[in-house]
Amino acid sequence: MNFKQALAALNSAPHWRKRAPYLEAWRQAGLHSAQLTGERIAERVAANPDVPIVFGSRERPSQATAAELLRESYEIAAAFHRLGLREGDVLVSQMPNWREGTLTLLAALHLGLIFVPMVHIYGPAEMAFIMNTVGAKAVVVPDRWKKIDYGARIGALGDVPTLKLVIVVGDESMPGQVTRWRDLDRRALQLPALSATSDDPWLIMFTSGTTSAPKGVVHTHNSFGAEVPLFPTVPSPEGRPKLLPLPAGHSAGVIAALRPFLAADACLMMDAWDEDLAVELIKRHRPDRAGGVPFMVSFLLDRAAELFPTGMVQLSVGAASVPSTLMERCEQHRWPGTRTYGSTEHPTISGATPADPFQKRATTDGRLLAGVRIRLVDDEGATVGEDLPGEIVSMGPELFKGYIDPSHNAAGFAEDGWFHTGDMGQLDADGYLRIVDRKKDIIIRGGENISSKEVEDVLTLHPAVAEAAVVAWPDARMGEKVGVFVRLKPDAALSTDDIAAHFAAAGIARQKTPERLVIVDDFPRTPAGKILKTELRERVKSLAAQERDPA
Repeated sequence: MNFKQALAALNSAPHWRKRAPYLEAWRQAGLHSAQLTGERIAERVAANPDVPIVFGSRERPSQATAAELLRESYEIAAAFHRLGLREGDVLVSQMPNWREGTLTLLAALHLGLIFVPMVHIYGPAEMAFIMNTVGAKAVVVPDRWKKIDYGARIGALGDVPTLKLVIVVGDESMPGQVTRWRDLDRRALQLPALSATSDDPWLIMFTSGTTSAPKGVVHTHNSFGAEVPLFPTVPSPEGRPKLLPLPAGHSAGVIAALRPFLAADACLMMDAWDEDLAVELIKRHRPDRAGGVPFMVSFLLDRAAELFPTGMVQLSVGAASVPSTLMERCEQHRWPGTRTYGSTEHPTISGATPADPFQKRATTDGRLLAGVRIRLVDDEGATVGEDLPGEIVSMGPELFKGYIDPSHNAAGFAEDGWFHTGDMGQLDADGYLRIVDRKKDIIIRGGENISSKEVEDVLTLHPAVAEAAVVAWPDARMGEKVGVFVRLKPDAALSTDDIAAHFAAAGIARQKTPERLVIVDDFPRTPAGKILKTELRERVKSLAAQERDPA
């Protein structure tokens, strides 16, 4: 089954058919509509044309209003059309949060393209896998960003037979034939009418779960369009921007890029987290709200008096684990800290607002969003008793349409069409959700999901490694890092430097490279011989505590 057949098959997939009554209820409640995302954007920008958008960057800083960017995006859409891109074609973007990145997203919407954002940590191996999975016709990249040489990446892609266009922002040399952004023919053009419906796909994001290969998450105009207005944020009393230093290829980054257009919310974005640049931008643009992962929030709190002398209206924190002490620090500064819970598949399931009691904001992930329903189940799928933890199974207007791979859908959805999140939660008597653990065997490093299985598969190719088990290692700055327990082959030796060289040679993202190594004689195992990662995680807690306090 090819990519287009896989998308078409979603319309008849059992989990999607069973969603029909919910879709109708969401339409009646105004949570879904008949509009495509581009149509919604045009309507809202016409009503709120002057919403400011700031692209904070060392390399390509820029500032514009929503109306200015929307007008420019029609020019880019005309240029893409002249290059041969048509409705249903797949456009991959590995652009940072630059003006050109948002213009690419908007142009894709105008043309009815399938837009596939890609996080910058993905190297040529991951890029080629994703491009071949979706049959990418075009890719938009910088020539160079930070330490990334995109010419080298493109040159190392290997065989991607569907790829016809490489569009490059910048002037450095690139392998093969490329189209320069500066040379795009932007002359006005009457764009063709689109045949898609609001329940058709427009956005595909790839997320690493428990499998070795990234999974393609398919969102429709309705599912992702519901996310932005439902997200539990508060407006600025003075119309000041919200600081959103979130990666462009991540679901949170796509949400941030759409906020000014769909929610008329001024935004201050960053192409990468840079503490010195963050200070400059905050002092210049004076945001009164922010969203980010714990290490970013911790930095803002460290500089609270300098950066936010008049306080903050809301500080949204999203991560697998948010320490209550972080919320307590927010409260000490009289900043309403709030937590949210969601995933690429179901972007926001629950969230708190500044109106919620502090104890709830500090210890839970808020209430369920409008239209969202969950149940908590045991390993057999039975609903657990009141006040007991269980796996979160969800249904809601933001829930994705399904995975590209039918086998992932079979495993990911319950018989009634609800989605198995893989996370363990508990609802209190007041309806607040608390995440107590996660079943997914992933590591969340600086907000990015890393598949343990993927890292293990690469490690086992090293000539010194007999067996490996990858687990999350607590880290004060990144939240988690990749830790690995290794059983060596006879007379073999291994160091973290050896592992780093092995991963670099395999073309795997540096962030996925293990940073903590523990050599073991053997692993704790189940009677069936499976490695008991629960025991390894307990050992990690002890080792991490020793690192913090050697005495």
